[in-house]
Amino acid sequence: MASQSSTGKYLTVDVHYSGLFAPNPLKYLDPEKITVRDVDFGGFTYKEFLLWLRNLTNGSCDNVYYCSRKETLGEGIIRIDSDADYWEFVEATYTPEVELDVYINIIT
Repeated sequence: MASQSSTGKYLTVDVHYSGLFAPNPLKYLDPEKITVRDVDFGGFTYKEFLLWLRNLTNGSCDNVYYCSRKETLGEGIIRIDSDADYWEFVEATYTPEVELDVYINIIT
């Protein structure tokens, strides 16, 4: 479980899936959304994280991204494509008062 932040709130991440990215400005259209709370992402490896996402969304996780809610998608979106990328995401989840969204882009 994630520990409480200094504000007493647990980490919350919104997982957006089954949508499509559209350019100019970058947006994620028609997503399904699941809000997850109190997940210790540091307890997963990158591969376990992808498996967890697949189980959570009942679908494929071809491309996974995250973005702080304080930034627009065009300015702040970051792809999680390796162990190193995943650990940067984990570090971001432990940043005080951070609010993150995860996006899954399915290639058809």
